[in-house]
Amino acid sequence: MKEYGVLIDSRDAQPYKTVVIGTQTWMAENLNYEASGSKCYENKSSYCDTYGRLYDWETAMTACPTGWHLPSQAEWNVMTDYIGGEGAEGRKLKYFGWAGTDEYGFSAFMGGNGAPAGFGSLGSSGWWWTSTVNENNIIQVRVMLHDFSYASWTIGLKKDLYSVRCLQGY
Repeated sequence: MKEYGVLIDSRDAQPYKTVVIGTQTWMAENLNYEASGSKCYENKSSYCDTYGRLYDWETAMTACPTGWHLPSQAEWNVMTDYIGGEGAEGRKLKYFGWAGTDEYGFSAFMGGNGAPAGFGSLGSSGWWWTSTVNENNIIQVRVMLHDFSYASWTIGLKKDLYSVRCLQGY
């Protein structure tokens, strides 16, 4: 069984499970810190309790607690390489209920996403911001689908709403 640590967010006393994967310490749940620029899926607080909040990119960049940060694409890739590559990442990191083994205790939930037009994909996909911006000023986003074993990269617009997983360190 995977051993978890605990992080208590000093801003709101919210506890988060943490997990060591290779040389990195990750939050083992999506961030649920209420900040301007964040929302619960469909604006229902019950969804935040399970899936955490969804953040626009500007908010995501500063939403992690002190001592933690929004990971870059390169930092995600360190974890991906450690667990055996993109072809296995979705299966090994997803929570059991979404065709996953949660082998590393990351417990990825399919929390969906949001955009100015509304919300979508709850239960079918999980989307996580990174701090990496490409040459076209578009942000790299990690995506996992509930019924596929791989994870992939896509792009997001700063106004979109995605989940945040924080990584320890600066």
